[in-house]
Amino acid sequence: MSKKKSKKKIGKVNPILYFFVYAALKHKYTKKYGIKFDRSVAKNIKGPAIVMATHTCDQDHILSALTLYPIRPTYVVSEHFMRDPKTARLLKLMKVITKKMFSADVSTIISIMRAKNENSVIVIFPEGRLSCYGRTLPITDGTAELVKKLGINLYSWKAEGAYLSFPKWRDKGDSRQGKINSSVKLLLTADEVANASIDEIKDITAKAIYNDDELAMDGVEYKSDNIARGVDRILFKCPVCMKEGGITAEGNRIKCECGFGATLDNFYKLHDAPFERVNEWFAWQQSSLDTEHGHIESKVRLGCCGDDGFMDEFAGEGEAYIDKDTFRLKGVMHGEPIEFSVTPEKICAFPITPGKHFDVYHSGKLIYIYPQPDERLTVKWVCFLDALMERKRAEKLDTAMV
Repeated sequence: MSKKKSKKKIGKVNPILYFFVYAALKHKYTKKYGIKFDRSVAKNIKGPAIVMATHTCDQDHILSALTLYPIRPTYVVSEHFMRDPKTARLLKLMKVITKKMFSADVSTIISIMRAKNENSVIVIFPEGRLSCYGRTLPITDGTAELVKKLGINLYSWKAEGAYLSFPKWRDKGDSRQGKINSSVKLLLTADEVANASIDEIKDITAKAIYNDDELAMDGVEYKSDNIARGVDRILFKCPVCMKEGGITAEGNRIKCECGFGATLDNFYKLHDAPFERVNEWFAWQQSSLDTEHGHIESKVRLGCCGDDGFMDEFAGEGEAYIDKDTFRLKGVMHGEPIEFSVTPEKICAFPITPGKHFDVYHSGKLIYIYPQPDERLTVKWVCFLDALMERKRAEKLDTAMV
């Protein structure tokens, strides 16, 4: 009789390697970015456990790992990190679990259950994507159900000031020196999870991870000679002339082609603008989109994985369209025609790299969509879908209450 194949273990990162990485990063982050770790709860965490982490900057994996040390956590990360050869090898060493964002992914659930059985501390970013304006996003559907299924202690992690130090819209490597407060809280014990309803778990988690960095760190200075550079990757609409795509930013100045100009100081306060903060401007432009009668369409460049499994950012081109009922993509990718239409509800949300592309899945394949000719208008597509889904959620709630 042949022996059954043993189930593949998730495993944990090598402790010696982890120690040296931790030592190097802790010195850098505490000295340069003024990070303070509250380990009063984290030091007592025992696996199996699950940590729901706020996701407002691209350094959250590092910041949370530093807070949880010496725990060697198992991270659930987006598949797109594995499509970049620069990060794929490192993440394999870190024993991460990959996930397709906003897409049914049974293999991820199976891997998480295996990690639980290995007594791991599992870290999940329940928003499903990184916020581009420093305010947390809605928790993805199925998150509370997963917590209930796991039935283990539930914690939250938050790093206030992380977005202001590493805004998603900044130039690569252009960080700002200020202050970050990193902490962990116990939300529910395993027994409390067992007795809580799905709605209660969802509500408790949403409140725990909620963060608005501009308000949380009000009055804290973040030193930079180019504090505004890159913010035009998320601010696409002028509040004076109402034109889209005419905003530019450099140094501490934000300008529009119409002549409007504003200043962003090192406390992230706006001057000579009808808004006090960047995320107020962002929220205004999102709310100004007509998701009932409006639509967006654009020629696009397409990125998709090549035969080597890594992202080919010039895989093809085509046209994209979205309105309240349909998202449609038509074009050519790797020499083959591609065309599909889905409801916005099916997509749910667009992960984004500001000023470059937003992402969708089709037939299990990750596709990068680069709006042309101005890739900065990527954020308009994200805002449209977010505003549309927010409206649909509100309408569904109103119907349920009748």
